[in-house]
This record gives sequence, structure tokens and C-alpha cells, in this order.
Amino acid sequence: MKQKRYLEVFKIPLIMLIIFAFLIVGGWFYWYEYRPSMVREACSNFAEKEADKDMFIYEIIYRHCLRKKGMEYNKSEE
Repeated sequence: MKQKRYLEVFKIPLIMLIIFAFLIVGGWFYWYEYRPSMVREACSNFAEKEADKDMFIYEIIYRHCLRKKGMEYNKSEE
């Protein structure tokens, strides 16, 4: 009988641990994968509108937009 109570007591923390781990992994995915792709897309669209087909101006605006949103420009990513 004691063993059954022991297992019931630890069910709630196990569920909370699983939820906590899921939230941590979800937050990590959002911050390092999803958010940067959305920022790059938004900056690219903004730079295309402002540059008027001039690639030099496009690069300047794109890099400035990335820095403004807290990201570094790295050519190997593109």
C-alpha cells in the first residue's frame, strides 16, 4: 500500500518536469531557429523595398536592419 502512495506522490512532479522540459525546448527552438528566420525575412523584404534594385544599398540596409534587431550578419548563413 505504501508503494502505491509513493508512486502517486511522484506523478505530479514528473508531469511538471516534462512540461518544463517541453517549454525549455520550445523556447530554445523559437529563439535560435524560428525568430532569426523571421527577422531575416522581414529585413530582406524591407531592404528590397528601400534599395530599388541597387545591390550595394540593399546590403547596407539589410545589415543595418539585422543589427537593429540584435542579429549579426554572417555571409556563410545565406
